[in-house]
Amino acid sequence: METSDREYCELCGEPIRGKGTTVLYEGSIITVCDSCYSKIRKYSKPAQKQEVRKPKQFVSNAFVSKPKYNLSEDIEIVDDYYKLIKQARERMKMTQFQLAQKLKVSENIVKRFELGKLKPTIDQAKSIEKILGVKLIVPVENNGAEGDREDELTLGDIVRIREGRK
Repeated sequence: METSDREYCELCGEPIRGKGTTVLYEGSIITVCDSCYSKIRKYSKPAQKQEVRKPKQFVSNAFVSKPKYNLSEDIEIVDDYYKLIKQARERMKMTQFQLAQKLKVSENIVKRFELGKLKPTIDQAKSIEKILGVKLIVPVENNGAEGDREDELTLGDIVRIREGRK
C-alpha cells in the first residue's frame, strides 16, 4: 500500500521508486529518480538531505544600517553651506575636480555648490561632511514656531489688505 508521503522526482515529476538520489545540481539540492540521476550524473554531486539550507533572507542594507540622523527629526542644511564647502576644500588643498570625484558628481555641481546656486541634497551634504570634515546638517529649531504664527501673514490677510479691509 502506498502512502501520501511518496516522493516525486524533482526533474521529471515521476514517483520515485526506492530512496531516490539527492544531488547538488546547478546550485540546487534536489532529489531525483534513478533514471534522471543517470542523465545528470556527470554534472551533479551527491548531497546529503541534511545539507539542505534555508534560502537566505534578503535584507537591504538601507533598512539594517542605523541612520546617523533621526528621520523623525527635521534636519536642514545650513544657510552658509557654500562658504563652508569652499573654505574646507581650499583648506584641504583640494581642487573642485578632486572633490567632485570623491562625491561622484560632476565638477560643475561642485562649482554650483560653492557659488550657492545649488543646494546639496541631504545625502550629498552627509558625504561632504565626511570628506571635508565640516558640519553642514543641523536639526531644525522649532523654538517659538507656534508663537510666531500670529505674526505671519496669510493669503487671506493679503487679500484683506489689498481690498482695504482690516
